[in-house]
Amino acid sequence: MPIVEESKVNDNSKVRSMANDEQNRVNISTAKRSVKDYFDGKEFGRGELRQQITKSWSISIPSTSRQSDTSWASRIRQYVASSKLCTTNLEDEDFNENLRRCAAAMEAGIHPLRIPSGSSGSYFIRDISGKTIAVFKPKDEEPFAPLNPKWPKFFQRILCFCCFGRACLIPNNGYLSETGASLVDEKLKLHIVPKTRVVKLASPAFFYSRSFWKRKVPKLKAGSYQLFVNGYVGAGSIVPDWSKEGHSCPLSPAEADRFKILFQKMCVLDYVIRNTDRHMDNWLVRYEKKNILEVAAIDNGLAFPIKHPETTSRLRPFPFGWAQLSWAKLSWDEELRTHLLDLLTPQFVQELCDDIKMLFKYDKEVNRFLKYNQLRVMRGQIWNLRMALIERKPPAEMVKLPLLLVSRRHRRRPMSNDWNKSFRVKYADYRGRGCC
Repeated sequence: MPIVEESKVNDNSKVRSMANDEQNRVNISTAKRSVKDYFDGKEFGRGELRQQITKSWSISIPSTSRQSDTSWASRIRQYVASSKLCTTNLEDEDFNENLRRCAAAMEAGIHPLRIPSGSSGSYFIRDISGKTIAVFKPKDEEPFAPLNPKWPKFFQRILCFCCFGRACLIPNNGYLSETGASLVDEKLKLHIVPKTRVVKLASPAFFYSRSFWKRKVPKLKAGSYQLFVNGYVGAGSIVPDWSKEGHSCPLSPAEADRFKILFQKMCVLDYVIRNTDRHMDNWLVRYEKKNILEVAAIDNGLAFPIKHPETTSRLRPFPFGWAQLSWAKLSWDEELRTHLLDLLTPQFVQELCDDIKMLFKYDKEVNRFLKYNQLRVMRGQIWNLRMALIERKPPAEMVKLPLLLVSRRHRRRPMSNDWNKSFRVKYADYRGRGCC
């Protein structure tokens, strides 16, 4: 028993040295009570007691632990480039090469060009020959960020602040949404989103506040870095001719089947991430008759909402732009349907949510409960997607399914393929909707 008392005194002294604020004092007092209750009436050796205290400490107050999370650091590097403009993911060699070309161009004085269209400060990244190789969207120049360089958003912030932003989205989180869409695309093996990662860049071409212009070196800006796709055109200039009901489609049967698969892949992606900004101008098509037919889903920065848009606003539900096309009424491609049903198991969904959670941890300014709500919405979308595939409902019918919020029943990885035993389902709450 003297050993236990001596260890408690040492533990109390360590706790007092770490309690620098009121929140830590509350957490530590809770941890001390849990340790005391755990060891009451028990006798341990010195080494065993230290091991038990360490185990209880990590469970009781993880927020005050000063040990680095090595698993998070290694996993986040797959989607976040280092300050040396290279990633540690060896499978990203094409992306690493693109970053090296970007760095060489900036050293040679070839800086990014601001894209005049759009509502955010986005930039074309060029290589040393002046060829566009990527699109960079800084976090602090997003549509509702304070350093947005576009005048329409500035006037909207001043004159129409009541309708500023989207209540269902986390402000200034679009760069992680872009990267998260690329992550989901890779995990679902859809391959329709150009590879996107989080990168920090600095250039005098970016928009800075007046105070930063006094510095000789521009400040690094974190943002999404998406590889540029060549030879594509906006879907609005070509797809309507393929979607006219009552008219013959100019595509050959093989091309029509190919486009149907690509279109349904985009529907799956948008539905899972609940993209609130998909229209005919922000998905691209590359078409060469009897040769090439590809689709690229870009501009995914307004996705991963914390609530279903329909439950947030009465006037702005943000419907899917493709839901009214005739292609959305076609039945699922059987090969794609089988692939997704085999892939969408409770274990896979949990792994996908863990990866998204790891990525979203990069932005430490966002409350963790908002991230939790984002995952609930995404799980609900995956639940509905699976039911639509089982019941063979086409994308146009899938978007009409009841909105769900799905949370996991257990903290650990699901041990069975029973969705009802692995997840807890509830219908979305429509109360408290606003006008904007």
